[in-house]
Amino acid sequence: MDIRIENKDAFYVSGYSVETSEETLEKDCAMMREKYEDRLRSISNHLYFVSWMNKEKVMIYHFGVEAPSQSPITEGATCVEVSSARFAIVTVPKGEPILDTWYKFFGAFQEETPALCGAAIDLDYPIYIESFDENGVCKLWIPVKQYCVED
Repeated sequence: MDIRIENKDAFYVSGYSVETSEETLEKDCAMMREKYEDRLRSISNHLYFVSWMNKEKVMIYHFGVEAPSQSPITEGATCVEVSSARFAIVTVPKGEPILDTWYKFFGAFQEETPALCGAAIDLDYPIYIESFDENGVCKLWIPVKQYCVED
């Protein structure tokens, strides 16, 4: 697994949210894509799923596009701020299910691996991201801290 570490500036994602669980995640995300993808792609071909747990420990998935401000850019949408942070990023291999890649990605933090060079998941940063570029390539972002620079 090719993991890289990147600093990302703050940005906003305007879109639509759904409460979900690990058991219904794939079905719920497919429903969100079916319902909103065409509307969102009319704005941008770079799509995001931003996920977090609410106070009741319910998983929220927010499907949208990058926005210039906190103002929603489509009717009925809401906006989520992604604060600036350092992320470990991995590309989902073509043909591999996204959820399987998430499991492997999180597992990489349990192993001693030079690719992570002292990185640890930043448990104080509540957001995880799936970024789909214009070609449909999916990249997963995990917030990290304690990263050392390799010589």
